[in-house]
Amino acid sequence: MDVTVVIPVHNTGRGVLEGLESLRSQTLPRSRFEVIYVDDGSTDGTGELLDAELAAEENFSVVHIENSGWPGRPRNIGMDRARGEFLLFMDDDDHLGTEALERLVAKAREDSADIVVGRMAGIGRRAPREIFQKPLSGGTVRANRLLLSTLTVHKLFRTEFLRAHGLRFPEGRVRLEDHMFMLPAYLRARSVSVVHDYTCYYWVRHKDFGNISFATPDPADYLGSVERIIDIIEAETEPGEFQDTLIAQWYRSKLLGQVQGAKYLQLPQATADTLHNVAHSLVRRRIPERVDARLNPFARLRAAALRTGRFDLVRRIAEFELDLAQRTTVTGYRWDGATLSVDVESTLVRASDQRPLEFVRSGGSVHWDLPPEALAEPPVRHAAEVGAALDRIKLRTFARNKELGADVTVPTSFTRVEEPAGADRFTVRLRGTVELDMAHGNLGSPLLGRWWFVSRVELGGVSCDRPLGPLRSLGAEAGRVPAFVRVDGAPPVLVTPAYNRKGHLVVTADPTWRKFASLIPTKERPALVRNGDGLRLRIPLALHAGDEPVDLPLRLVGDGANVAGTASVRTEPTGAARPHAVLTADLPAVPRQGRWQVAVGPAERPVPLRILLSRGLIRCSVTVQRPPRLRALAGRLHRALRRRAGRLARAAGLLR
Repeated sequence: MDVTVVIPVHNTGRGVLEGLESLRSQTLPRSRFEVIYVDDGSTDGTGELLDAELAAEENFSVVHIENSGWPGRPRNIGMDRARGEFLLFMDDDDHLGTEALERLVAKAREDSADIVVGRMAGIGRRAPREIFQKPLSGGTVRANRLLLSTLTVHKLFRTEFLRAHGLRFPEGRVRLEDHMFMLPAYLRARSVSVVHDYTCYYWVRHKDFGNISFATPDPADYLGSVERIIDIIEAETEPGEFQDTLIAQWYRSKLLGQVQGAKYLQLPQATADTLHNVAHSLVRRRIPERVDARLNPFARLRAAALRTGRFDLVRRIAEFELDLAQRTTVTGYRWDGATLSVDVESTLVRASDQRPLEFVRSGGSVHWDLPPEALAEPPVRHAAEVGAALDRIKLRTFARNKELGADVTVPTSFTRVEEPAGADRFTVRLRGTVELDMAHGNLGSPLLGRWWFVSRVELGGVSCDRPLGPLRSLGAEAGRVPAFVRVDGAPPVLVTPAYNRKGHLVVTADPTWRKFASLIPTKERPALVRNGDGLRLRIPLALHAGDEPVDLPLRLVGDGANVAGTASVRTEPTGAARPHAVLTADLPAVPRQGRWQVAVGPAERPVPLRILLSRGLIRCSVTVQRPPRLRALAGRLHRALRRRAGRLARAAGLLR
């Protein structure tokens, strides 16, 4: 048995079936893996549903236990029953990529890994990104701190490794139980690998049933779990730089993370007071001030406010952070071979009024524009110095594809411009270029399919995201045209940059020719001339075709006949800003009278181009049909006008 999949289940209902179907669809042979569902006392029929579904399912089983209230005990029970060489923990509302088990096991064996992290995609929630941007083999948490960005247990483990080290989940209602399992696992693992180029795990947040990890935690319970993690760190590591780095990880993300964001600002006053007191006590007792130096600049600012005991300042800083945003405007498009360059301009702004964010210069220092009462507190003012962080400001872009579960970093170059905003004040503008390499942009593979893009400004630990596309300058559209892109000797792929209903930039790389028809202009009549025994058709296109002509398979389709022809698309210089190409099609002699549809693509699936060729007794003619939606719109408009004319006529007594 290669792998055992352990899944705790509680009151998931039919939502459990999507994950089950993904397990049934695995490419790893069914005889090589087992699945153990542990039903944690469900009361909604989930256990009975699984019993019925799995009654005749090879190597799938259900274990029923009394309700424990949390995933720890079900996972331990599944771990004890596991027969597989490897073990994968999965949640009942998540699902796997079809090749997940096969790829994870192969990677573990190839690298002799104790833990394998498969690429994750978040559905309704944010999944780790940076760790999956490049491969990793033989890693350790000491050498590869990026592993700390993924602390859920949805990973592949060598079963003997878990048993040899006695790794177990805390049982009962324990917050951060995944972290209490993963931290010692990472620290004891000799080799950790990453599957970065295939989405193995789809991490889902459903809206139709609850997830205990999203419930508002009791401050004392939650921060008590943070303190237990500090206990683990101190027990598993020696004092020094690495230990301080680990403490800083949970200090920043889990302790200081409780005093930021909208959820914190909306807490009832009594809950907020308890949180402040418990957090302040924990920091004072367990976290030395030297650890603050290992935080990012904005986390240091939150820490400084918390250490003062001035909880009103903690709230002011949370309000200031929540009001940080950015505005990214697309200013132009350019094609260069297979790369689409998108010029952008980003500005940090206040979310509340969209005014540019101002920075305050004082002597040789630069500070966040915090409320005066915050800057009046010396430790807070010291932590609010942001000059060094401004020198490291980043403009980044991410490409996302929901079908592939892919989330990849796109190369983005930029320059920073400071603009005066009054005495001792300035704003920051970033001018950049996003390079969409359609041939290699998906971690070395082509950017095939439908991609949309997120622009991010990172400053001092604060990240502000904005989808690319809704904001565009007046001159941006001139270069936004489709293009033919060659990928690894395969037939050219048509790449179309467009906007969806929300105005987001969506770039679609389609090898099936489906979007080619939309490039045919309806206002210009194609040129049709005789060419020997056949015909030559010339059609202008708003298209980038590169430096070399692109050859296309052409067809004449009519009355069951399918006649092959040839076509090529080449860029023609016009001196205009908008790229221009011409499709030149050599058509065979039209075999008989009638109407013929010009199409591209293979004979078995030709795609009509809305070009209609008509052969009469004497000559041939060509017309361009309007797109179906335009024809439908024209029809609706015509019918509406007729109805209105009828009403007016009846009102005038002309009709009865």
